[in-house]
Amino acid sequence: VLISLLVLSFDALAGGPNLNPGKWEITTETEMVGMPMKVPPVTHTQCLTAKDIVPQSEGESKECQVSDIKVSGNTVSWKIVCSGQGGAMEGTGRITYSGDRMEGAMDMTIKGAGMQVKNKISGRRIGDCD
Repeated sequence: VLISLLVLSFDALAGGPNLNPGKWEITTETEMVGMPMKVPPVTHTQCLTAKDIVPQSEGESKECQVSDIKVSGNTVSWKIVCSGQGGAMEGTGRITYSGDRMEGAMDMTIKGAGMQVKNKISGRRIGDCD
């Protein structure tokens, strides 16, 4: 029993989710709430590490600021604010890592239009970073 408690303590001290760093293939499925149109899923690759733990959409990093990143067990949550041609958006995201896989969601609101955008995020590790 003492050994398992020590192992749990070391896992807690390690402080990060069960993320295998490397190149990840990330797929985002987007739903515009209240809109009948279907947006095709978008897939891209990103290098994820303990320091760069939040998956992002292609081109998002230029227009979006991620803040308030929190780690709880294997789940990472964050706040996001975006500006750009599509209008200002803000929202929250969360992802749960399980080694070489991830599942999560990001919910955004388009300011001014009051539209809700729901993103389902999934991913898998495909190799080492370039």
